[in-house]
Amino acid sequence: MGANDLMTAAAGCGCVEEERCGGTLPDSPECAIHYHFGMLLGVDDFRAEQGFHLGHQRRHARALHGYGVAYGYHVSFDPEHAELKVGPGLAHDRRGRDLFLGKALCLGLPAWWEKHAKDPAFKDRNPEDVRFDADVLLCYRTCLSRAVPAIADPCAGDSVDIAYSRICESVHLALVPRSPNVPPPVPTPGPPPYHLLRLLTGLDAPLNDDAGNPLPDDAWLAQRRAEIAALPEANRAAALSALWQSVIARAAANTVDPTPDPAWWPPRDAGDASEGDTSECLVIARATGVRIFKGPEGWRASVGAIDMDQRMTLLPTYILQQQLLRAGVAVAPGASAGPVVVAGSAAIAGASVELAFDKPLAPMSVKANAFSVAEFVPATGWKAFTPGVPTYADAQRRVKIPLDRVPAGVRVRVTVHGTGATPLLGSDFTPAGAATRDGDGAELSTMLPGS
Repeated sequence: MGANDLMTAAAGCGCVEEERCGGTLPDSPECAIHYHFGMLLGVDDFRAEQGFHLGHQRRHARALHGYGVAYGYHVSFDPEHAELKVGPGLAHDRRGRDLFLGKALCLGLPAWWEKHAKDPAFKDRNPEDVRFDADVLLCYRTCLSRAVPAIADPCAGDSVDIAYSRICESVHLALVPRSPNVPPPVPTPGPPPYHLLRLLTGLDAPLNDDAGNPLPDDAWLAQRRAEIAALPEANRAAALSALWQSVIARAAANTVDPTPDPAWWPPRDAGDASEGDTSECLVIARATGVRIFKGPEGWRASVGAIDMDQRMTLLPTYILQQQLLRAGVAVAPGASAGPVVVAGSAAIAGASVELAFDKPLAPMSVKANAFSVAEFVPATGWKAFTPGVPTYADAQRRVKIPLDRVPAGVRVRVTVHGTGATPLLGSDFTPAGAATRDGDGAELSTMLPGS
């Protein structure tokens, strides 16, 4: 929580003294030095050269890689020694700065409590038995290293001075209690970065403007999906390829800041007397049920659970390549003889769900019992809807299923029944999802983001 919670580490610098933590590295990618013969160079010139390259590297990292943990930074609790342990790792913060830790760091919770028992967060709490939840923060810091003789400032009165010749990037890890009374930051206004692409892949729901109308690009995408679904099968692959190109271009054009909001926002400050700014730190774990208490054998500690699941994470390019080139993704599986739902076509529209199919349907098979719809509510679990009488637009191969209420869950699952006594059929009477005309159909489920 304060300056030395889990200590500061700098690779290769031996920088552990708090008073040597300081200095800044320049970050100015706009201008580089224009060298010429006989040019006199000063400190500002060298910093401009350093800042040009460093600024380009950080801007590249922010825009093309994002922020989060690339590897490591495993957080665990050692009950025998009452210690939190953070393993080595590499991450990038929201400003594109490297956060590298070469060896594990530990924090003894009883020692931490001795330092922070009088912090405002623990006012009126039992000093010999305290319970709280906390965030483990990973923060960027710089350290000064390698002191060398230097020419003194003329105003200092001495001819020789000592200055540090190196500035080293380091990380600082801190434990900050989480207050239930502090509201989370207001999400960044407007659509998330690359919203249209996220909408195409099912990660975002359609958005409306202030007047309640669909965003222009969202409406355009829905129209293009319907048009492509109505094309002959032989023409769809080329149309989908062109759609992806257009969506990517529009998504990038409408993104002003590519930095997404995190699932876990860091606190604005350390919450103690240090008044340290933690707003640019990464939350790499959340510890719940932390208890520090004085027992018969001295101070002890326990931790109920450590959660790392929602922290921001970055994947190496080769991992992404392997996932994109795996069978069934890079190479499409064999075509189904029966109708299937067009990828990305499912959408929630008020108290109804709409689906587009890749083949014409037999209209008399488009009945309520050919579909199942349910929503997941975290407090109660899955709850089924009662579908009404569906409507089918043959020209667009689109089905609209009315529901008995407006979806309010975090996930909505739509299942098309290609099996059972009353399956959905194509216009050639092949069951939905069937691999061959004479084969059995399949259950085709689509998951949609809810409210």
